[in-house]
Amino acid sequence: MHILVLTPVFPNPSSPSEGLFNEQHARALNAAGVKVTILVCKPWLPGKLAKSWPRYHSLAYLPLKEEREEFPVLYARYLHIPRYQWANLTVASCASAILKRVQRLYSFEPFDLIHVHSTWPVGLAAPMITPALRCPFVLTMHIQDDPRLYSSQSGGKLYRRMLERASAVVGVGHPLESFIQEFMPDLPEKQFRIIPNGVDLKTIHGVLECTPRNRNDWGHIVSIGNPWPCKGLDLNLRALGKMSGDRIPWKSFTIVGEGPEQPRLKRLAQELGIADRVHFKGRMSHRDALQEIVKADIFSLPSWQEAFGVVYLEAMACGKPVLGCWGQGAEDIIRNEEDGLLVKPRDVEDLGAALRRLVENAEFARQLGRSGQSRAQEFTWEQNAAQYLELYREVCSTVKLGYP
Repeated sequence: MHILVLTPVFPNPSSPSEGLFNEQHARALNAAGVKVTILVCKPWLPGKLAKSWPRYHSLAYLPLKEEREEFPVLYARYLHIPRYQWANLTVASCASAILKRVQRLYSFEPFDLIHVHSTWPVGLAAPMITPALRCPFVLTMHIQDDPRLYSSQSGGKLYRRMLERASAVVGVGHPLESFIQEFMPDLPEKQFRIIPNGVDLKTIHGVLECTPRNRNDWGHIVSIGNPWPCKGLDLNLRALGKMSGDRIPWKSFTIVGEGPEQPRLKRLAQELGIADRVHFKGRMSHRDALQEIVKADIFSLPSWQEAFGVVYLEAMACGKPVLGCWGQGAEDIIRNEEDGLLVKPRDVEDLGAALRRLVENAEFARQLGRSGQSRAQEFTWEQNAAQYLELYREVCSTVKLGYP
């Protein structure tokens, strides 16, 4: 079976941790005997403009193709119109770029199926390319999209067509199921299913073996997540500020990630009087980020817009008690009071009470961590690949495209 994987994010020389879950998924498929070709779709900007615009700087240096040990990674460039304006033009450009790139290299080697990761713009482009490639597509949704995309007339039409034409729609967590049911209640139930992401246990075991931990100094907290408002990192800071005022002995708070909220978070830490104990590490490699988790005692990410959250699994696999939010992807992973604690979204008081419990009761926290480490074994990329392989076979055996 030969699968074409379309994705907007994938590790590349300029950003080795970007979309790492897609690479881990593809490797598991490859190990299961699936032939995989990766096509990464990225916006195109004139070279000088891309190099001078920080957000797009890395795009100027992307290669056309990388030959990796397990599979080839191709790059297609499309004209991107920001903020979902004239969405149909961006999507059409993406579809054209995909077809030109694929047909040039694989004109005599058909694909059995297309697996599309994410909706913008590759998922929306998929219905435009399947007639030419003469194969069905499966869509995996990793996040709930910005309402600006699907609430506009043109974007909404593209979004509905994508869901209607997909042979199967996969959500990585139950929050996406609720979103799909609300957006398109007439989508056939059999067309949607939940397949959770996995965790790279082999890498984590290697990090655990080589990272020293201070077992006599309790109270170090870590968050891994790019500083965007929905990650709730400001809630952590406010909760820790209140704990400081109440003389609760937490030691440090480390934030790994890079994003637009970082300057505001630094100012907030100063205002709360805890800046000397808050450490902003910025962007780190995946392995270095895992080491920060291992060195900490508690993992807290009160994100209030999380479809799944592989990082919760990674922290659990490292043996840490984890904090997440009710009603989010964390609820699919964390069993409250057993593997970690779930708190109300955007509720500083509830978050503070949970953090206080973990800081003041180290043995309770360690017990949650031990249980979480066992729980993480249930979410492997091998299990993920097996579920997708079953889905691929089902789709390929039942879908009749009817294209001339």
